[in-house]
Amino acid sequence: MLESSIYVELAIYSYFALVAAIGWYLHGRLWLASCSQSGTQQRSDGTEDDGSRLNG
Repeated sequence: MLESSIYVELAIYSYFALVAAIGWYLHGRLWLASCSQSGTQQRSDGTEDDGSRLNG
């Protein structure tokens, strides 16, 4: 009985580790996409805004 519970516990922890790795991967992709978009944004007149001006 002890041997089977070790394998079940290993499977459960492996599942949690896999879910956490997928979550960190998706979080990192969204964070990097957000950072790259906030650096340079396209204005409505077609020019690029580097964020240096506060208004306009």
